[in-house]
This record gives sequence, structure tokens and C-alpha cells, in this order.
Amino acid sequence: METAEIIAVSVAALLILTEILCLYLCSKLKSKNCPMCIIIPIHRNDSKFTERLDCIGSHIEEGDPLIGNVLLMDIDADEKQIQHCMEFCQRYHAAEIILPKDIEASVKKHLHFE
Repeated sequence: METAEIIAVSVAALLILTEILCLYLCSKLKSKNCPMCIIIPIHRNDSKFTERLDCIGSHIEEGDPLIGNVLLMDIDADEKQIQHCMEFCQRYHAAEIILPKDIEASVKKHLHFE
């Protein structure tokens, strides 16, 4: 084997080992991420509610591993907001609409404290 061939094989082997190491480390780091339970309060006078909900939806669609569940807490929502929430819940099964009095039970259920 000539020197150029030995160098080429060595560089290729080093690249393969580096890629395997990176894949291993990335898989270990992903497993350390704990999904979060996101609580979004719904107020009648919240002008940014739709944008906030759409942003969360785009993170879910992109496969964000940190978003586990989305709890939409109805504080004083109007009909339009409730309709938007119902559509969101149908689209993303990790979401549900709750009332403030049910927050403790919902959080326990989704974070598996029970």
C-alpha cells in the first residue's frame, strides 16, 4: 500500500469512528430530556393566544422531545378561543382543555405521579 492510500484509509476510519461516537452521544443526551407538561392559561383578553397556540403546535409537529403534554386552562375563554382549543386538541392528542380546579389532578396524571 502506498502512503496516500494509508492516509486515505486512516482518515476514513477516523471519520467513521467520530460519526459513531457522535451518534452514541446524541442518543444518550436525547434520553436525558424529560418531556414537559405545558400549561397555557386562556384569558378572554389575551390577544396573543392564537399565536402562542400555533407556536406550540409547530413545535409538536417538528417532533420537539421536550413537549409531552399541553394543558389549556380555561380561565375565562370566549367561544372563539374554546373552538380553537378544541381543534388544537383534536389535532394534537397530547393536549386537553382543563379548568383551574382540575389542574392538580391533570398535572399528576400527565406527569405520572399517581
